[in-house]
Amino acid sequence: MEKIFIENEYLKVGIKLFGAELTSVVSKESDAEYMYQPDGIHWNKQSPILFPNIGAIRENSFVYEGKSYPARKHGFARDYAFQLEEQGESFATFLLTDKMIEEEYPFKFELRLQYSLENNALQMTYSVSTTSPELYFAIGGHPAFAVPLEEGLTFEDYHIQLESEAPVSKLELEIPYLASLEGVPFTEGDFTLHHDLFTNDVLLFKSKDPKFKGKLYSPKGQRSVTVHLNGIEAVGVWTMADDSPFICFEPWDGYPDLAGDTTLNLKEKKNILRITKDTPYQSCATFVFE
Repeated sequence: MEKIFIENEYLKVGIKLFGAELTSVVSKESDAEYMYQPDGIHWNKQSPILFPNIGAIRENSFVYEGKSYPARKHGFARDYAFQLEEQGESFATFLLTDKMIEEEYPFKFELRLQYSLENNALQMTYSVSTTSPELYFAIGGHPAFAVPLEEGLTFEDYHIQLESEAPVSKLELEIPYLASLEGVPFTEGDFTLHHDLFTNDVLLFKSKDPKFKGKLYSPKGQRSVTVHLNGIEAVGVWTMADDSPFICFEPWDGYPDLAGDTTLNLKEKKNILRITKDTPYQSCATFVFE
């Protein structure tokens, strides 16, 4: 499967055209691989793009302008090859449009994902535009990082640290839906990882602080991954509830369907974004590798 590489003096990064999926982040100083590498036993993905919906969508369908359309968990973008639109030594931009998909889908769109490097940081910039009168969607990332990040440590040696100057809420799930958009106050800024945390799927946190960030690290180790949300409201922390050797840091702009909201009408959903042909969307998440 064709892969694109970008690099600078600190990092070398690999991205597949299929799904514009991030597959490798290697430190040039230590030769350490930060990304989870599928082993045929655990998860078979590494960094799918979540678009045009995140998580579960009720009845695997939605209604727009009186017509029903099929849909599926986490959307369809991860299931298509993107076009390499532009590439330089330290950046690459990938494009998916409505003309490139086989879905029955009522909106015209252009979805771009740009990966760019600056020092020891990788910025993932999401851009969405439409020539339709409007477009309803959610968008997010799902990159999986290796845990442990260095030899001699275990999964349970790692912590997640959340930093925010605004209150942080933990959003609870009523599987497979989201219980509410408000969540409950979360004041535990640092917690230890263990797989039992994920028996109810993703841990999801949100904050209004544009400097909201999360860090994957071990007090016993040297390497870490920090995600800066840059105004994206929520971050998911996820792994499989077994012995899977990875943690996903998931920047989410939009949410799964709400447990108490039974509507299929896309215009009535409260968990997604709306843009018009005059108001394109852009956001970015920055991952720092130390």
